[in-house]
Amino acid sequence: MTEKVLEEITVGLSDAEKDDLEEMIKAFRKKQSAAPEHLASEDVQKQIFSISENLAQYGDILLKFDTKLKLLYGILRLSDQKNRIMNQRIDAVIELLKGQNILTEK
Repeated sequence: MTEKVLEEITVGLSDAEKDDLEEMIKAFRKKQSAAPEHLASEDVQKQIFSISENLAQYGDILLKFDTKLKLLYGILRLSDQKNRIMNQRIDAVIELLKGQNILTEK
């Protein structure tokens, strides 16, 4: 009676991509703390530190966005499934009414 037409759609980052992104964030943060101070002027080091911190923050934002995107996909998938079931029920009621000559097509 119910058809399974749902297709699996890959949404967001894969687990491997998430792991790679988290490793990049850790590496940037580790490089920040281990950066040698005598190689660059203080202003350049501040800029590098700021850019690295921003990059790590953007990585965190991307991971949070990925989680929210997966939740949205789940909600949309369940909504579609509910709509399909409701349409099947409505079709069954229409067929029942047609069979009892209560509803006629014009």
